Amino acid sequence: MLREIEDRDVRGSARMITGNAREPFDRRGRWIALLALGILLAAPYMMRAQSSSAGVSEATLEERVKRIGKKLLCLCGCNQILVECNHRNCPFSGPAIATLRQAAQRYESDDLAIQAMIQQYGTAVLAAPPAQGFNLAAWITPFAAAAGGLVVIALVLRRWSRRSAAAPTAGAPIPDDPAWRERVRQEIERELGGLP
Repeated sequence: MLREIEDRDVRGSARMITGNAREPFDRRGRWIALLALGILLAAPYMMRAQSSSAGVSEATLEERVKRIGKKLLCLCGCNQILVECNHRNCPFSGPAIATLRQAAQRYESDDLAIQAMIQQYGTAVLAAPPAQGFNLAAWITPFAAAAGGLVVIALVLRRWSRRSAAAPTAGAPIPDDPAWRERVRQEIERELGGLP
């Protein structure tokens, strides 16, 4: 019995030092479980990143680059659409299309790729100004000028038509009054009396 008490004391003191006889296995098990959970949580993001960069076919990427490039201008001075610049050895369109291709690979949204181009080249690269702030005037002014011109033309035509309606006509009918006729005949004879 003394031996049992000593064994219990030795085992108890060992447990007190390590905390638990199965603790090293529990720590390893927790780390493995956390690692597995981390891999499971990160796997969808890794698959998405891999599919967006490697899974995109070259034809799809080129179609997307052309679609986005039609919203951008070539800044070499030709003022043509970026993907339609026909200058031989254009100093701008080649590098800009390469930058656009990288942005299209990096970003899923066309708007984000366009924003990347704006960050690099400024808003001058946009084929159409954004419809916000002062640039909104570039969208509104042509329509407002056309509407104002139509109003001015309508007013001028209206005024002209009123003037012509108020003017007396040259072929007005002669009144059929004998006294008036006699007076006109006498005036004509007086003025033309000395003529043969």
